[in-house]
Amino acid sequence: MSSGTASMFDVGDERIPGVKRVRLTGARFDGGRLPVDSLVELQRYQDVVRIAAVAEWRREHPGEEPPSDLRNSISLTIERIDEGSADIFLAFEQHAEYVQYQAGAQEAADAIIGAAYSAAPIPELPALSLAEDLEFREAVSQIGFTLRSEQSIEFYLDPSDAQPVTITVETRRNAVEQLSRIEDFLVPPDSSTTTEGLQSAEESLVGRVTILNADDQRFTLVLADRTKVHGWYRQNPELLEDFRAVVNSTEEGPLTRISGTLQTKDGKPFRFKDVDSIQRIQFDDTAWGARLTEFASLPSGWEDGEGDQISSVALEAAQMLLRVVDRALIERPGVFPNPEGGVLIEWASPERVRSVEITADGTFEMFSLQRAQRSSQNSETADLTKAIAFIEAEKA
Repeated sequence: MSSGTASMFDVGDERIPGVKRVRLTGARFDGGRLPVDSLVELQRYQDVVRIAAVAEWRREHPGEEPPSDLRNSISLTIERIDEGSADIFLAFEQHAEYVQYQAGAQEAADAIIGAAYSAAPIPELPALSLAEDLEFREAVSQIGFTLRSEQSIEFYLDPSDAQPVTITVETRRNAVEQLSRIEDFLVPPDSSTTTEGLQSAEESLVGRVTILNADDQRFTLVLADRTKVHGWYRQNPELLEDFRAVVNSTEEGPLTRISGTLQTKDGKPFRFKDVDSIQRIQFDDTAWGARLTEFASLPSGWEDGEGDQISSVALEAAQMLLRVVDRALIERPGVFPNPEGGVLIEWASPERVRSVEITADGTFEMFSLQRAQRSSQNSETADLTKAIAFIEAEKA
C-alpha cells in the first residue's frame, strides 16, 4: 500500500507534492475550524509514523539500538487547512536528520490504519521490540479518541484513492477489536480470554509514569532500561489522583513503584492487568541517591534469576544512615543490594570489617570484626538511633 509521500496530490487545480490529507468532518469543523483539542489526533498520527520510523531504522541496523533523537527528528507540520470541514494537509519537516526513513515509516503507518479499518489482517513490523509493537498498536487505536457522534476523520492513504479510510465512533470500535487480536493487546483486564505465553503474578515495578489516560484508566510506565510497560487501574479507580501526582516526562517524572497483577511474557514485563498501589520513591540528589535509585529499579530475579526486589522500607532506612555518613564525614562505605530485599552498608579493610545490613522489614543487623582478634560482634535492632550510633562510632 503506497502512502503517497513521494507522490503528487490533486486538490482542485493544484498539485501538492509529498503531503498527507486528513479531513475532519462534522458541524464542529465547518468553515475549516480546527478545535485545539482536536490537534491531538494529528499528534497521534505523528506518533504512529515515528514508531514506524524506528522499525525502518532497525531493518537497516539489525541488533543495534536506535539513536535517541530518531523519533523526534521525524516530524509533521500542517501545510494548510481548507474550508468545507477542516481539510488538513500534512507534510514532513524537511530538516529531519533521518529523512531517508520518512517515506517507509508513513507507508507502514498507513498500511496498519488501512488494515484496521478494513477488517484485513494487521501487518507486522518484525523489527520492533514487543514493547514498541504494543506502543505502535496502541497509538493507532487511539486515533479518533476525541470524536463524537456525527463526526469523522478521513485519512487519504493514497493520492489515487477516491475513498479515504473513515474513522468514526462506530468504525473505531471495530478497528480497536482488530488491533486487539494480536497478543491480546487491548483486551480488557477482566476478560476471561486466556493469552498464550503470558504468566501473571503479584509484582512491583519501579519507573516513571509518562502517559495517563483517565478515560480508559490506562497508563504507561517507563523502566530504567527504557522498556515501556502499559497497564490498567480499573479495579481501583481511586488511584487516579495518585497517578496524576506522578505523571511526567521520562527525564523529569518522579521515580514511582507500581504494585499489582503483572503479566510477563518470556520472562519480561508485558503489562499490568491491574494495580493495587502506587508509591512515589524519592532520594537525595547525591551519589548515594543515585545508587539507591538503581537499587529501587531492580526487578525480581535481578541476581541470576534470584533476588527479591529491594523494599521501600530498606531503601528509606539506608538513605537516612547514608545522610549520617555524609554529615559526620565518615569514610565512604560500600553499599550493595541484598538478594533478600535489603541493603548492605559496609566498611572493609585489612584490619577490620564493620557493616549494617538493613533487612526488607527495616531491621538493622550490625556486624563488627577485628581481624587481629578473630572475633566478631553481632547485634540486631529495629531502633534507627542505635543504628546511627553504630555508624557514628566508625569515625572514632
